[in-house]
Amino acid sequence: MTDKTVVTDETVVAVEGDATDPWMIELATRIERSSFTATHHALSDLGEVVKKAREDGLLVRDRFVLLDQLGAGGMGSVFTARDLRREEAGDTDSIVAIKFLSASFSEHPDALVTLQREARKTQALAHPNIVTVFDFDRDGDRVFMTMELLKGEPLSKLENLEQATGKTFDRVDLLKQMVEGLAYAHSQGIIHSDLKPDNVFVTSEGRLKILDFGIARLAAGSLTGDSFDVSRLGALTRRYASLEMIRGEAPHPSDDVYALGLIGWWLFSGQHPYEGEAADVALEEQMSPLSLPRGVPARVRRTLQSAVAFERSGRTEDAGAMQAALSSAKQRTWLLASVAALLLAVSTLWYLDSQGPPAPDVPFDQLTALEQSQFRGALASGREHTLGGDLMGGWQYYEEAWLIHPWNPDLLDAIDQLMKTLRRQTSEQSAVLDRTSLATTVELLSAHPYLVNHEDLVAIKELLAH
Repeated sequence: MTDKTVVTDETVVAVEGDATDPWMIELATRIERSSFTATHHALSDLGEVVKKAREDGLLVRDRFVLLDQLGAGGMGSVFTARDLRREEAGDTDSIVAIKFLSASFSEHPDALVTLQREARKTQALAHPNIVTVFDFDRDGDRVFMTMELLKGEPLSKLENLEQATGKTFDRVDLLKQMVEGLAYAHSQGIIHSDLKPDNVFVTSEGRLKILDFGIARLAAGSLTGDSFDVSRLGALTRRYASLEMIRGEAPHPSDDVYALGLIGWWLFSGQHPYEGEAADVALEEQMSPLSLPRGVPARVRRTLQSAVAFERSGRTEDAGAMQAALSSAKQRTWLLASVAALLLAVSTLWYLDSQGPPAPDVPFDQLTALEQSQFRGALASGREHTLGGDLMGGWQYYEEAWLIHPWNPDLLDAIDQLMKTLRRQTSEQSAVLDRTSLATTVELLSAHPYLVNHEDLVAIKELLAH
């Protein structure tokens, strides 16, 4: 059997991990020696399947036939299995994943409670960005849970997945999927508490799934009223833990936000923003986050910077707020203040851009695949917002597109449409606009070469002159 065991050295646990678990090693050896794995699809007689799997020591609860080991971590090992009950019911998709707790973890007095809680919580989290859990059970001294089988790689091995599939996955899209899954969990009162690249999975199709709510905690007053505290299991991934978690303070959704920020930083830069240091050490050494590479959208930069603040008071409150910051999903009304704010935002960018060196004239097809994907996504989102009357939201996406590929003809067409809408809105509300403020921002707009003689900007000037 190909060695697919993944052991992370980032998790400090009070129990022994799977790498030295004799039962897991023996199980992997049985799988390697068995001819059943290679021929399981050819065996259609379920009686023969059960007989052979039992002989090979690969039958679990007279229902699941183990096929291969996918990976191992601090809490347990994951295997693929053939679910014979599904096959009896005529289900053609009978392959599932089984997660066993390691022996020492299973012997922990709270182990079964942990797995039961994980299954119950994750079953309640019906979301496309959270792994689907089917059930949990016990086989002898071992407790296990069954879940959907995912084909792909952990986020920590994203480059391997991209090489295997020949695809380049949009980092902004992956970040948004991760945030959306956690936002839903937070809305249900559930905090993950151990979010890290190894606990996030990316399928071959680019669907992101959050795994291992095994040490997740219920926020106060949510779902259950028992007093079980998963902190008794002693698990903590220090380099992704918030300062408050390290200090032993009560769990809060912002703990997950901190981890999300760190993962997002790594996703775009390939580096932990504090060079792998835990929050308490980074704070003591007065470290600042490493710089993000050029081309990361401005909105993403702002969101990640807020997420990795050391103190909870300066950090984004929960994943829902982080989601709103990423998507600009705010209720806006087109009033006087909005017009002035939009003009100021646009003019500031143009003004600063015009003061700097000319942007390099790089053909679009010479951009990286990721940059092309980000540009197209920002442009499409900007058009959608503009057509919906949300000029502020539209401009934020155009700003991202400009930073990736300035002077792109499609982008200029989109800006033309935004300016046309701005002209109409300004005309409709000219009687109540703050003309002094608008005149200043229009002058700044005029400083940019593309907008110097733009007909809509000229028309706005004429409106202000009367």
